[in-house]
Amino acid sequence: MKVILFKTNRILIIAVTVISVIAIISSSFLYLQTTNLQTQVTNLQSEATTLNSTNNALESQVSNLQAKIASLENDKVNLNSQVTILQANVSSFQSETTTLNNKKIALEKQITNLQSEATTLENEKNTLETQVTVLQTNISGLQSEVVSLENLTLSLETKVSNLQSEVTSLENEVIQSYDNGYIQGVEDGAGRGWNIRDPTYNEAIYFINSDKTDENEYTDDYVCWNFVADFKNNAFNAGYRAGDVYVEFVDSAHGITCFNTTDKGLIFIEPQGDRIVTLTIGEPYWDRNIYEIPDYDDTIVKYAIIW
Repeated sequence: MKVILFKTNRILIIAVTVISVIAIISSSFLYLQTTNLQTQVTNLQSEATTLNSTNNALESQVSNLQAKIASLENDKVNLNSQVTILQANVSSFQSETTTLNNKKIALEKQITNLQSEATTLENEKNTLETQVTVLQTNISGLQSEVVSLENLTLSLETKVSNLQSEVTSLENEVIQSYDNGYIQGVEDGAGRGWNIRDPTYNEAIYFINSDKTDENEYTDDYVCWNFVADFKNNAFNAGYRAGDVYVEFVDSAHGITCFNTTDKGLIFIEPQGDRIVTLTIGEPYWDRNIYEIPDYDDTIVKYAIIW
């Protein structure tokens, strides 16, 4: 029993000792752990303080960034509005650019055409300048000719005036000669028993074609009234009554003949060419389809028939 108790006490002592050792070890371990934990806590508190400071700084930065973002959002909205306006302007400018390009192309074509026209006109100008030079030379020569022609005209006008006086004198002589000749012819015809009559149209044409008066030559001494007198005498000898026709122009006169045909009435004959002519007041006498335009005004002013 004592042995057991002794052993039991020893065990208890050992156990107590072990427990004490364990307790001491545990206490030391716990102390070390506590010290480490306190160091960690201190470090964590320091880190927490640092983190708080960092967090505050970050929150400040976040606040600033949010403000910047808000500002940038506003700027973005404004820029989007400006972009929309600019896009509209760009579209308008593109349309204007297209229009201007079309105008540019049209203007370039016009310029090309105008340049071509300018070249053509320049060539024509050079040609005209050459012609002007030639014409100026010709004008100089023509001016000399004009002076000569003016002098010649003055001389011719004097001659024409003289000739008109002579024609008037001759007309008076012809009329007087006709009157005398007609009276003498009537007397001679009556004395010889001639019967003078108006021809038919065909007889008049036949006589005109057979008469040779038109073959006579017109000279200063043998003029229109001489043709009339010979034609009329030949008609008289053929038994036909012919009339003298006095045709007055603007500044001169002329003589032709006529028949009063029994079937077609009055016809006028130009004895210098054996042509049937028409007398119309206010119209030219000489047929422009047959004769050249004379150097005097042949407009018919009036005419008279002497049988």
